[in-house]
Amino acid sequence: MDSFEWNKIFGAVLGTVLFVATLNILVNGMMSPHTAEKPGMEVAVAEDTGPAADGATEPAADVKPDWGTVIPAADLAAGEKVHTRCQQCHDFSKGGPNKIGPNLWGIIGAKHAQMANYPYSPAIAALKDKDWNYDEFYAFMKNPKAAIKGTKMSYAGLSKQEDRINLIAYLRTQSDAPLAIPAPNPVAPPPAEAAAPAEGAVPAEGTATPAEAAAPAEGATPMPAAPAGTVPAKPAGAPK
Repeated sequence: MDSFEWNKIFGAVLGTVLFVATLNILVNGMMSPHTAEKPGMEVAVAEDTGPAADGATEPAADVKPDWGTVIPAADLAAGEKVHTRCQQCHDFSKGGPNKIGPNLWGIIGAKHAQMANYPYSPAIAALKDKDWNYDEFYAFMKNPKAAIKGTKMSYAGLSKQEDRINLIAYLRTQSDAPLAIPAPNPVAPPPAEAAAPAEGAVPAEGTATPAEAAAPAEGATPMPAAPAGTVPAKPAGAPK
């Protein structure tokens, strides 16, 4: 075999190696994993909206619950179902481990930074002596980043008030000493004002109209008017 044949063989082998190397570079570039900009799982949850006058939507007002009324009436089974959404990041068992987020056993009524072995964000650590009462946890579960600016929790929040109430009622039971339920304090309705009778309305039976009250009784003789310039007579026995 002469040198020309050998050169063709070497050229074919070299071309094949270059083709495979180029193909490998292209495939690796196309299949490289995308790195997320933020850790954790961001769940976008839109708040309930109501119709506006112009047809657009605007956020519905969220009235703070009366805990003495809503906690006893809450659906604990529904709250337990809602809490499963949080199990990817939190453990809820007594003595359980910390995960991406801290263990949440006994969280309702506990301090903001109750787990000594968990690296809380500076925003939560600054509130370590503050309790997770009903109002605090309710606001945090509605919108964590708005309730505590600087928290590293990436969950967007629960949009439905019913879900937040049921979740809090369930988590309250997951404790050695459940937080006390306050006395009910429902909002009292405004006192009703006495309405004036509508025009043309018929008064109730036995009720005299102003005109009837002013008229003399049937059969009574009206007292004649005294002539002008007369002095009325004094009653008998009156001092003279």
